[in-house]
Amino acid sequence: MATLEGFMKPKITLTITALIGLVFSSVMFIAPEFVTREQFPNAEGQGFTDLITLRYAIASLILALVIITYHLRNIEGRAFQAHVMRGYTLAFSVVCVTNLILQVLGKISAVPPTVATGLIAILSFVSWRNLAKISET
Repeated sequence: MATLEGFMKPKITLTITALIGLVFSSVMFIAPEFVTREQFPNAEGQGFTDLITLRYAIASLILALVIITYHLRNIEGRAFQAHVMRGYTLAFSVVCVTNLILQVLGKISAVPPTVATGLIAILSFVSWRNLAKISET
């Protein structure tokens, strides 16, 4: 029976990460008003319009990360893969914790991005850990 640890290779983790990011970026580009209203239900007027504009900027940053992530899928060498997976673990953990804190404080409604970034952080950690185990043997 396959376990998550045996299954999670860097290429699979980075592919999943790119697909999740592509979904979030696409939704932000296609329906920025909807996404903004979901996260900031009390925003009105110019503030709401400004948040929509920022949503486009965030969507483009996410898309940039998706493109980089997609191209990193084919990296070779365990040491380089381990560095990349450690970076993804740390980066997405920071984003997840930030979203979680903002959610708990009632500043934004961020359940989908919190779950997505948490999932990516966990998958990246498992891949990084697998690489560490392989290099120890």
